[in-house]
Amino acid sequence: MKKKIHDEIQSIDSLEERVAFKELMEEVFLSLYETNERMYQDLEQRVMDELAYDVNRYLIKTGLIEKRYLDGSHHLLFPMDENDLKEGRYQLSDILDAVAQDGKFCLMKVMVQCDYLQLQELWNNHVQFKGVLDTGKISELTVELHPSLSYLNHISNLYRLFIKNGIPWQTINAPYLYKMAEVVIVGVPEGMKGDEKIKSIRIDFGKYSSFIHYDMIPVWNIKKLRLDTVGFPVPCEDHKNFEHEVLIRDYGKENAYLIGEDLDIQSITQREHKLYIVSGTEGPQKWDIYMIINGKDKKIDHYTYPIMRNLQTGHFMERFQRKWNQPIKTRVELIRFIKGFGLEKYLEYYDCNVADEFDGEIETYGMNTFIEDEIRDSRAAKKLILYFKPGTGEQWLLRDIASFIVSEVQRIYPEYECGGKFL
Repeated sequence: MKKKIHDEIQSIDSLEERVAFKELMEEVFLSLYETNERMYQDLEQRVMDELAYDVNRYLIKTGLIEKRYLDGSHHLLFPMDENDLKEGRYQLSDILDAVAQDGKFCLMKVMVQCDYLQLQELWNNHVQFKGVLDTGKISELTVELHPSLSYLNHISNLYRLFIKNGIPWQTINAPYLYKMAEVVIVGVPEGMKGDEKIKSIRIDFGKYSSFIHYDMIPVWNIKKLRLDTVGFPVPCEDHKNFEHEVLIRDYGKENAYLIGEDLDIQSITQREHKLYIVSGTEGPQKWDIYMIINGKDKKIDHYTYPIMRNLQTGHFMERFQRKWNQPIKTRVELIRFIKGFGLEKYLEYYDCNVADEFDGEIETYGMNTFIEDEIRDSRAAKKLILYFKPGTGEQWLLRDIASFIVSEVQRIYPEYECGGKFL
């Protein structure tokens, strides 16, 4: 439009008419045009917002940080389990009592940096290792590595929070959680007394020693808050519920918030710096609120292991499909869906195939096994096999990242049982 006006000005021969035309365009027409353009952009944004909520507003980031590098003042990432920050203190009597009663004692947590198939071999074979207990005299311990399920329980709890708050679930890209293991003492020498003082415990992990990393803490961009109702709740028109107002000015309106209470919550709305919670609870409350932080990494941030995201592109077609629950039907749409996660650095989607049975061993696993209310009979379902090619980044995470993609495809294709393989 501006180019057309410029060309029109150049075509006017009279200097006076040219000046008058310039003033008219500058003061009236262009201002009107820019106002209309801005209103159109606002309308377009409203249409986009109406089509579907911004799935990336509830973006979950996960990572792994060495304990010595974990900064309690970090603006973005926090420990998934606060107990990881505590020093492990135990007495020999604690070990002996636990082994006698439960048959095991959890000594510590470690990260096993190896491929999914290697880990399956470790878990399935129930490999035992030798440990050395030094109390002034040397004693031999029997030790095993068990998968650590405590972090996966946090993901399961997050799923329930999403459902309770009316937010559709999206698989969490958290490959590191499946590498965490518990070092478990399962055997101690007979006749050992619990009053001896432990000087040290050393464990020989044999061929797995190079994979073992100590003092590793899984982190994510979720922080738990405890906030009060501001003032008194306002009665709603139904004469049953009350609207509670919670101030989030100090935490940022750009973040997403989930309510973790078991109270009778009807709805949750965020407007600017306030949360409005409609609940059947009459009096002021203290609310457990989980803040999903949407901040960006700072230039000085450095991570030994890459931060993983369940980011999905927010184009018009994706939002339109989410709004009207439009299924992905074609191979092109499936390719666009998978590429929307931006994980080509780690793996490349190659092709898919539908079969009656899986051809050989599937190299992926489900990341949403805690969803127990699915109406689907996997025994009768056809198999959808996704084929991948390895990328260049973090080879020991490839099958875990592929499992994230397969789990997301499983969400949109419930009529199939999905699995992944590498070429």
